[in-house]
Amino acid sequence: MKCVTCNSRNIVKNGYYNSYQKYKCKDCGRQFTERSFSFFSRHRFPEGVISNAILLNHQISTRMVKHYFRQNNIHFSHVSVYNWSKKFDKKLSNLNKTYRLEYADIWHVDEKFIKVRGSKDDFAYLWIVEDTNNNIIAVNVTDGRDCQGAKQVFRKALANAGFIPKVIVSDGLQGYKKAVKKIFGRKCKHVVRHFETKAIVLNRKVIFLSNNRIESLNSKINLWYKRFRGFKSLETANLWCDGWMYFYNLLRPRVYQEEKIKLREAISLCN
Repeated sequence: MKCVTCNSRNIVKNGYYNSYQKYKCKDCGRQFTERSFSFFSRHRFPEGVISNAILLNHQISTRMVKHYFRQNNIHFSHVSVYNWSKKFDKKLSNLNKTYRLEYADIWHVDEKFIKVRGSKDDFAYLWIVEDTNNNIIAVNVTDGRDCQGAKQVFRKALANAGFIPKVIVSDGLQGYKKAVKKIFGRKCKHVVRHFETKAIVLNRKVIFLSNNRIESLNSKINLWYKRFRGFKSLETANLWCDGWMYFYNLLRPRVYQEEKIKLREAISLCN
């Protein structure tokens, strides 16, 4: 083990803090524990309690998380859950750089209204870009439902994915047409689809497209959004929405992947 300040290996054990071993550096005199400068530093609850509370809070409200843990004789306030989740969501963006996903080249985009205090209209708008592998590429919250809002979320999606998609599937909002042309150029094909599946020709192949995929995602977002009942500002809304995007992509269990593995195992046994 190295010193967290001077990277010296001349350290000795120096008692305990709660159940954590303390260390002292003989060169610089710095004292530290196993949790110093980690995410759980200066928190009195164990790592398991904090991490489980954060994961539950991505699905249920802070008060329900508090109630759940009190049934197990672990007492903390709903404000603590809020602060843990907010701190975690600020660090989640680093996961996207470490575990970079491979996005498909067909993207679906949609927008939905959410309540944000201080927005120009009665509602603000949450823009979502998703690929055909059910990975969320970008989210963004804006005041208006216009071409500028579409451009902002497309810029974020281009920065996250690192390439221009072959097809963008959207609803009939006129702002998408100009935004796709401005951000992606002529290399990207813009297709307007709703619930009805229709065919297009792409690279001499016929593919069938609809916007049902992202409409299904909206139902999941609604379940997550209900626990907030609105946001205090655009900055806060973007913070929580970005955090949920990383949770959805990187932490949420993918049931269909497990089913694929079981299906492959069953096929191999049959062969």
